[in-house]
Amino acid sequence: MKLSQLGEFGLIENAKDTFKSLNKNIVVGIGDDCAAIKPRKGFLLIATTDALIEGIHFKFYYTKPYQLGIKSIYVNLSDIAAMGGIPRYALLSIAVPPSFSVKFMDEFLKGVKEGAQKYKVSVIGGNISSSPPTLLPPQVGEEKGGVFFINITLLGEIEKKYMVLRRGAKIGDKIFVTGWLGDSAAGMKMLKSGQWSVVSGQRRKLVNRHLVPIPRLAEGRFLAVKGLATSMIDISDGLASDIRRLCEESGVGANISIKNIPISKELKDFTSSQLKTHNSKLITSIDFALYGGEDYEILFTVRPENVAKLMGLWKGMKIPITMIGEITKKGINIINKNGKTAPLQREGYNHFSL
Repeated sequence: MKLSQLGEFGLIENAKDTFKSLNKNIVVGIGDDCAAIKPRKGFLLIATTDALIEGIHFKFYYTKPYQLGIKSIYVNLSDIAAMGGIPRYALLSIAVPPSFSVKFMDEFLKGVKEGAQKYKVSVIGGNISSSPPTLLPPQVGEEKGGVFFINITLLGEIEKKYMVLRRGAKIGDKIFVTGWLGDSAAGMKMLKSGQWSVVSGQRRKLVNRHLVPIPRLAEGRFLAVKGLATSMIDISDGLASDIRRLCEESGVGANISIKNIPISKELKDFTSSQLKTHNSKLITSIDFALYGGEDYEILFTVRPENVAKLMGLWKGMKIPITMIGEITKKGINIINKNGKTAPLQREGYNHFSL
């Protein structure tokens, strides 16, 4: 069945059934003009929103609707993580071509539901609209008829005393990142080049890091509650772009050491194999890490006197952290493997670059 046959109200009823919630703080959920929630005493309400647009952020010939549903929630959760918050409620708005199948939407909503439930988030409302047709022919595996648009607004909460902002970095602070950088961009490169159809083993991890990135909620909350991070930001557009954003908000500079940037074994193996089989200029693992984006790791700063405490307390966490540099007075610089310092290029994902 096509959505044109089910109709807007039928799709809304499907969504209501999918996102039933028992959260006691939801006074009014899906079905009315507005949702109504009761804030918890002692907490600030925090909000973020993010859009995923077909052809810009994903393509259906390599993305399953279920994966897309999960990712649409997770990329918003990453913003909550970067402030040390607790995610609570989501508002889902979509524009979908009438020619899409009901099965497609069921799979997408299933992904949203499971992604939200994993982190105890309740979907409490949103909006559904049809999207205009596209003139471009669909690629293999894509639905026909138009562009799929997703926007999620995520509401969370945090105690004022624990909230960590981008603007708290001070000269002398040490710069850390969680996890590994560059995996998602390498996964996307494989997907766009068509290699996704033969990806297996270790390379599948790179692809999965792009299709279903994991928000670092536990890590962000840990840093906030322990009072260890002076500033935080999630890495969505690449380390080079996001360290600049953090520094601009804090009014400082930074030195980043190339040799300390955490690169996974899978990414090293991938870039090494590419160099062996091609003669043209290729992207190195450091290029992926600096400029690739969509890793959704947390970039944060710590006072030097708290580094030992951080490393000791972090032993109980599952995801590693790495110190990659230091906050300076001004300038965003990269220190190469020979110890030479040069300005870090202004690259990374830019929605309006030509």
